[in-house]
Amino acid sequence: MKVFAVREIRGFLRAVDRHAEGPFRLVVVGGAAASLSFRARSGTADIDTANNSTGLRKACERARRETGWEVPLGPAGVFDGPYEYESRLKRVPIRGLRNLEIFVPEKHDWALMKIIRLIEKDIEDIKEVAGTVGLEKVVMLERFLGEMTHVIGRREDLIRNFLAMMEELYGAEEADRMEKAIRAHRHWK
Repeated sequence: MKVFAVREIRGFLRAVDRHAEGPFRLVVVGGAAASLSFRARSGTADIDTANNSTGLRKACERARRETGWEVPLGPAGVFDGPYEYESRLKRVPIRGLRNLEIFVPEKHDWALMKIIRLIEKDIEDIKEVAGTVGLEKVVMLERFLGEMTHVIGRREDLIRNFLAMMEELYGAEEADRMEKAIRAHRHWK
């Protein structure tokens, strides 16, 4: 599977923009968001979106022919985020775009989205972003406690994933402190 660097992601989005039939707002999540906005160098195999991108299907096909890059672009397979993430979306300035408006989640919201699935690539991406742009543990815990309560049915998995990632980033002692806060919080009992 080809991994696309940020240069290729931007180039592909410029090609999509040239072929788009009109204005389109695209919310990019996952590894592409990390590359475009958080200086992650690990790249991505696709451009996952939080919104429906079927309106760009023809533009994507034409962009693939133009660039020679078979970049998958479409809704993320596993996606959920903090309640208020949409109010914190950040616009990504990509020179030359006329039709596309590219947005990404705020960095803490992005990390919480990755924690829901938390496979090895997610762990590596989160660690890389924490190393380049930083992730504040207070913000991570506050948003987890207050804005991730809607992820039901997988609640214990989500808690386990969150605590495992917090231990990776901040150590076992900090993860233990956060677990106590989660278990004591009225929404997580």
